[in-house]
Amino acid sequence: MSDMLPSQNVLPPVAKSFYTFCKKCDVDRYHKVLAHTSATSAKIECEVCHSKKAYSLPKAQKPGTVKSPRRAASESQRKSSHQNEYQTLLDSVAQAEMIDYNTKTKFLTSAKVKHPKFGLGFVKSVQPDKIEVIFSDDIKVLIHNRT
Repeated sequence: MSDMLPSQNVLPPVAKSFYTFCKKCDVDRYHKVLAHTSATSAKIECEVCHSKKAYSLPKAQKPGTVKSPRRAASESQRKSSHQNEYQTLLDSVAQAEMIDYNTKTKFLTSAKVKHPKFGLGFVKSVQPDKIEVIFSDDIKVLIHNRT
């Protein structure tokens, strides 16, 4: 996976990944470029939920213009909602045993996880080989149940 972020005027190459907002997951995720549809747009696929969508390069803002207040409000609502959900989980599973994160461990929903990089988190959803964990600052998809 590449940590490449598209610059203001250049699309990432086809088959490369970059970080952008996924509407279906409702968080920032890595997306793979499937094809360039024009000089300023591409077809991309979320690497987590596999939803396909069109991506356009951001338009250059004129000096002195402000970001859309609607988008800023949406981002703050998302962060507020995330913080509320994390706090609720923290309060409800306070007495649960904390499990150190390891890719070989099999986790269940609502398990309390201690990750070496992201800190304390709670398993939000479980798939056979992936778990979605809510941490204090973000939601991450992690691997589990690997033998």
